[in-house]
Amino acid sequence: MIDSRIYTFLEVCRTLNYTRASANLHITQPAVTQHIRYLEEFYGVPLVEMRGKKVFLTEQGKILERLAASMCADELQIQKVLQDSIRKKEKLVLGATLTVGEFVVPTVLGRYLEDYPDTDICVTVKNTESLLELLEAGEIEFAVVEGRFDKSIYSYHLISREKYIGVCGRNFYEKECNGGSIPMEALFQNRLIVREKGSGTRGILEQFLQTHNQSLDKFKNRIEVSNMAAIRKFVGGNCGISFLYETVVEQELKEGILYEIPVESFEIQREFNFVYLKNSIFSEKYDTISKYFQTWRGNI
Repeated sequence: MIDSRIYTFLEVCRTLNYTRASANLHITQPAVTQHIRYLEEFYGVPLVEMRGKKVFLTEQGKILERLAASMCADELQIQKVLQDSIRKKEKLVLGATLTVGEFVVPTVLGRYLEDYPDTDICVTVKNTESLLELLEAGEIEFAVVEGRFDKSIYSYHLISREKYIGVCGRNFYEKECNGGSIPMEALFQNRLIVREKGSGTRGILEQFLQTHNQSLDKFKNRIEVSNMAAIRKFVGGNCGISFLYETVVEQELKEGILYEIPVESFEIQREFNFVYLKNSIFSEKYDTISKYFQTWRGNI
């Protein structure tokens, strides 16, 4: 079992405030102070420093925060492993972004279950930001995400690199795409159909626009949809344009339901990655599982 003072330290890291930490943990503020001092004496390094009434983590405090978060997440997994040993059945608890959850996970887990048929599986589908929060909290074992994340914090394996494109319905294509490329600025007069804030798919477009001193607000109108299938139907029904991974719309492109917009200077690829906490005692297990994901298209 992890010392309760570690949980106190992590709450101080989260709130950067002794008063709020004590309230959240239902202990006194002097107790919080004592817990932090004990850890500093035990490890022989300063973990926090006060500047006026504000709390700041030292470099050593930041290191312990990362290690302690991994320890607490592993503690939850240890409980699960022990409980699974009684049931004599393994359980995987993972997270995936919407795109990965729809187009990668079913294929990969199908192969995994051929080798481990008695495994129970729980998949949580959320955006990248939310999944990393669940990972830090120990509520999922690993996540398969699209787009950018802080690679200095997590262990990860590259799954694939996917092309990111603009797509439209037949009406827009026949009217606006006459064989030549279209500047991004020309698309601003159209309705944009986009994922919710925090999603990896949306983040790619936001980043591209930001580097060109533009934003999503430049588009005439906007529809935000968290469901990928609904976005494809909106676009196919000529309700607007969107930007998605090519793998998501491969079938619709083949059938002529959707069309790729030839946007000028718009050549973007993004990574799909298998992500788990650094320093986890279950790293070997996650490395083994990641191999199933790394070969999902046979291109890595």
